[in-house]
Amino acid sequence: MYKSVYLSSLLFTIILFSNCSPKQYEIGKYQNDPIIADGDASDWGLPLRFGSEEGSLQYSITNDKENFYISVATNNQQTQMSILRAGLKICFDPKGNKSTDIALIYPYKDPMEAGPRGRNENRNSDPNLMKQKMMLDADIFSTIGFVNMENRIYDLKDTSHFKVGMNYDKYNNLVFEAIVPIKNVIASPINFKKTPSISVGIIVNNFGGGGARPNGSGEDGNYRSGSEGMGGGMRGGGMSGGMGGGGMRGGGRGGMGGGGMRGGGMNRGGNYNASKQIINWYQFKLASEKSN
Repeated sequence: MYKSVYLSSLLFTIILFSNCSPKQYEIGKYQNDPIIADGDASDWGLPLRFGSEEGSLQYSITNDKENFYISVATNNQQTQMSILRAGLKICFDPKGNKSTDIALIYPYKDPMEAGPRGRNENRNSDPNLMKQKMMLDADIFSTIGFVNMENRIYDLKDTSHFKVGMNYDKYNNLVFEAIVPIKNVIASPINFKKTPSISVGIIVNNFGGGGARPNGSGEDGNYRSGSEGMGGGMRGGGMSGGMGGGGMRGGGRGGMGGGGMRGGGMNRGGNYNASKQIINWYQFKLASEKSN
């Protein structure tokens, strides 16, 4: 009887301790080489590290001692239109959870205009011309919750805080890149000998409108582990100048199964549903030069 009570008490203590202990994430990747936020992913050391579960996009997230670096790329036509019409939301949670209280939204869209079809879109418009027009209109981004920054709309040419860029590469991949200073995410000075945990969320808003503003309520998504996630990686040249001809082969954890990216094509069908958000979180510990 005494032994049974002792074991039960010990088990309870172990469970309580495990629930109270901080989450342990893997160390992220240190960005040693320069990155330019110009919508060209060729300076990322391709392939990009992770892929969404439904297989419609790839992404990489790195850091150095000054900045976070984010790259997101997709060849899926529906995902591209979701980004162009309703915006891509990049969230930062300095506590390592999944809060959306700190977020960059690009391209920023007025909630009244984000939807299945913009006010000036013609049902019979040429898709390529429509994309060109939407890219020209993608000239502003909005921010919320960042340290020592106003919550407001910024012109894309304003690089005083963030550097943001998006473009199509020669394989028709839509490539987004952003450089975000760590000091605008984490208020306290960082000791890289004891790096903190951080979460970065990538959210592709849906066509439903009103999705261009972070709701601050916290959103559950697919936790992407730090594993390289792209299975067999790139074959036949990989992603040259963006996302290359050889394409992605092999499933991997990143969800790029079967056809994956071949000849520049990223799973055009898959399980993607334009009426739902695509949500992916990467939870990691900030990397230092010695950790890579």
